[in-house]
Amino acid sequence: MDIINVSCAEIQTPAGFVYVILPVLLNHTNNPDCEQSWYSQDGHLIADPSNPLKLIDPAMAVKSDRLVTSRCVNLNHEIICDSADGFHFSREIVFRARNQTAATPNSDLLNEVTPDLQHSDQFWWLLAVFIIVLLIVLFFLICLMKRKTIFRCFQKLICQRDDDDSGNRDPEAAVQMI
Repeated sequence: MDIINVSCAEIQTPAGFVYVILPVLLNHTNNPDCEQSWYSQDGHLIADPSNPLKLIDPAMAVKSDRLVTSRCVNLNHEIICDSADGFHFSREIVFRARNQTAATPNSDLLNEVTPDLQHSDQFWWLLAVFIIVLLIVLFFLICLMKRKTIFRCFQKLICQRDDDDSGNRDPEAAVQMI
């Protein structure tokens, strides 16, 4: 089994993502005694060059030396040759595509390319912005509540001073003489 590590940017073209068989294997791909197949990472057949009209998502086009897909995924390519003279050849090529824009702290998942990983940066940025906005709103609400409390304290002080002034007055001085 050969493992080919590629980045999604390396294999992306205007037509889609192109997975190419190594030139070393090209002499086997055109041999009528050989069968080849493209499989998804979970083992489902997605393309067979002998039947290019039957393609399963994400496969868009297949030839004997390449596969074009609609999105960047991990793939397996298998060639099995059995000739009448007893010659047997088989080889499996594993394409590990990594999306360099996907952010994940787990190194085991760096080769996993899923829509969740492609959008994980957006999710975390939006969550961070939401939390910051929430904290700012809470800060202003607390300040507003404190402000009202401070104003009430001033009102109490002012009212209390007015009450104190009335207590210091001479009650007889307020009596009018007729």
